[in-house]
Amino acid sequence: MKVGGVIHGNPTGMVLVMDFDSADAISRMFESEDYAALIPARNRGFTEMNILLAQGM
Repeated sequence: MKVGGVIHGNPTGMVLVMDFDSADAISRMFESEDYAALIPARNRGFTEMNILLAQGM
């Protein structure tokens, strides 16, 4: 994914794009006990995190 310009906001940071078979698969992952166990480490590594769901990429 290439950014050609910034309309608004902070252009710095990291973007991670993940592909899942379905929206249900995404929900299962983020609601799982395995993911919940990773949240403390995630929060130590990132002061801000936005998690977005996009379709049709």
